Amino acid sequence: MKLNKKMIIMMASVVGVIVVLIIVLLLFASGGSKNLSYSEIEERIVTSGKSYYEDNEDKLPTEGDVELNISTLVSEGYMNELSTYTDNGDSCSGKLIVTKTPNDYSYYAYLDCGNEYTTSLFSEYLKKDVVTNGPGLYEMEQVVPGSDETSSVYIYRGDNVNNYIKVGDYLWQVVKILDNGEIVALGDSSLLRATWDDRYNIDTNYYNGINDYEISRIREFINSDVIEPTDMFVNIKGLITPHTACVANRTKDDTSRDGSTECSKTLENEYFSLLPVYDYMNASLDENCQKALNDSCSNYNYLSSSSDSSWWLATGVGDDTESVYYVDGKIETSYGSYNRSGRLMVHLNKYVSYVSGSGTVDDPYVIK
Repeated sequence: MKLNKKMIIMMASVVGVIVVLIIVLLLFASGGSKNLSYSEIEERIVTSGKSYYEDNEDKLPTEGDVELNISTLVSEGYMNELSTYTDNGDSCSGKLIVTKTPNDYSYYAYLDCGNEYTTSLFSEYLKKDVVTNGPGLYEMEQVVPGSDETSSVYIYRGDNVNNYIKVGDYLWQVVKILDNGEIVALGDSSLLRATWDDRYNIDTNYYNGINDYEISRIREFINSDVIEPTDMFVNIKGLITPHTACVANRTKDDTSRDGSTECSKTLENEYFSLLPVYDYMNASLDENCQKALNDSCSNYNYLSSSSDSSWWLATGVGDDTESVYYVDGKIETSYGSYNRSGRLMVHLNKYVSYVSGSGTVDDPYVIK
């Protein structure tokens, strides 16, 4: 039987529809998940986890973090087996970590596909390049804030140490990595400008401030004006975790560099704070940096060689009640009533992962 042109077109259309339906069914059967990169699989874990917690809000952490195994997301229908997301069916395991952040939650995916791929924690990535001389990342012992114990930390020392991170439109610098994997980072001076404190001081009979960080104007300003929906905060809040800030005053003759002085007084659950003096001193490789006001502390020190204007430190001078340490190429002291920049200090969550970059100012690290 001879088919006319109209019939041929109709049959071709039917076949085309059937082919499309088959493709759609195949994609549905596999969750539309073939040919995903490992990064895309991590994104899938996060997306699925968010859906899970939307339906199970009572399981979200009220503080700290919780871990959710991928098997739970699979068994409850929020995603497919991980092997379905790769071409060769890699044997992978993983988990989702959820942490409490200011007014929100952060979600981190950890993926382990053996030799093929493993999520690279940012702290572990940085610790691959520990040095014992010259500029770079050093392993040192420091006091655990609020205790008499010490722990190993990894501290950037020297100049040109390639420790820049790009978060949104802002650059931060890694100061050190704690033993629990949290990363201490310092923002540039454009993020904050304020007086340290301008209260009336009974000892000086003048409004030149009281050098107690706990009750300072700058801490009030940070806690009230910085934690707002600004571009900087929106971009970084999903990466940070509350920390213990070291805020004790330090005398000019103090020679400690392990944090035992500044960390003898602490404040809990700070999302933003300022850098204490001992962290500035440890960034210098000059052996003559023995006291905070030694000019030698500015040598071989990336915190002095930066282009930032003068900026406040968290530490008050222990020899009086009105003076505060600040940096202007080197550590100086002044009344707290002066108006200066402040480099915000944060702790990046230990689950933050490395994406790309070499840490230079032109090619900063990208993290997620």
